[in-house]
Amino acid sequence: MAEAPSHYLLTTVNAVRELMTDRLEAGSLDTESRRDVEVALEELNVMWEELQGQADTISREHQRYAEFFDHAPDAYIVTDVGGNIREANYAAVELLRTNREHLLRRPLSAFVIEADRVAFLSRFVGLLVAGAGKDGWEAHITPAAGGMLRAHFSVRAIPLGKSGVGGLCWLIRPLD
Repeated sequence: MAEAPSHYLLTTVNAVRELMTDRLEAGSLDTESRRDVEVALEELNVMWEELQGQADTISREHQRYAEFFDHAPDAYIVTDVGGNIREANYAAVELLRTNREHLLRRPLSAFVIEADRVAFLSRFVGLLVAGAGKDGWEAHITPAAGGMLRAHFSVRAIPLGKSGVGGLCWLIRPLD
């Protein structure tokens, strides 16, 4: 996973702070340069505190979102544009009667019965190409532990700025 921009920024600011502190402690600067470095260091310290506060807020919000997602009463799955499962909440794990590790990186279509798979994949491709699928559709799924049940799939594309789709967010509700 790519490093978060806020973490990169905090690391960079901290490295600059350490470099400036080392220069001050070395005593190799003339009086004017020393004053300039001290002022810049004070400004960096203020920036550091503000960035650390923002990073803490982002971390708390991320944790809150993760808990909301995990404990939602409906089955939610996030896939990449290839249909491979990237995230699944507890309700999805329960619905598909497996563990989370078994779901991750597997194609969502692997849980659709063979007879419904072509239609499922056709709707999936239609969503990627034309943005279709807002109303959802039904298909039969086969949980990992066996059996079969009818389910309603609702899906929305996760936009990736102007460059297309970053993934898909699926809501799966059992109908049986």
